[in-house]
Amino acid sequence: MKRRFAVMTLLPLCFASHLVIGQEQSPPLQADVQVRVNHGDRRLVLFRARLEGGEATLRGTVQNLPGGETVLVSLHFDYNGDDDIALDELISQIVVSTSDKAGNEFSRITVDPTTVPLNPNRAPLYYSATLYHPPRNGRSLYIARIRYLEISRTGAVS
Repeated sequence: MKRRFAVMTLLPLCFASHLVIGQEQSPPLQADVQVRVNHGDRRLVLFRARLEGGEATLRGTVQNLPGGETVLVSLHFDYNGDDDIALDELISQIVVSTSDKAGNEFSRITVDPTTVPLNPNRAPLYYSATLYHPPRNGRSLYIARIRYLEISRTGAVS
């Protein structure tokens, strides 16, 4: 009986190491932008962020759409540099979400553009997403969050 108990106790530990080894590391987070948006305002809210580890930039707008329930988030990735050698960026994911001021996520969309690299000194990349935003519930603001994850960089001559 004691031998069976010892085997049953150690058995889960054997599988636990395989689970940890089998888990993939998530790609590095290159940008995490949070934009405060007024519920009743239909004007464009502009934002800009420099992406980590390079000269690439993310610019965008957030705009409430007619009807009062949805928001359009437009993204513009651009990569200009003066270096003789620059790195292409392969984008793993772009995650756009809306949440209330307390941080409770309301809506999310994930863009998976891994086959389109962001090349230095070449054409910019554009993406847009329409999401529902949190109901007003007596609050005047909500948050639109944009996270950009990079999967890898490859060498390129600019």
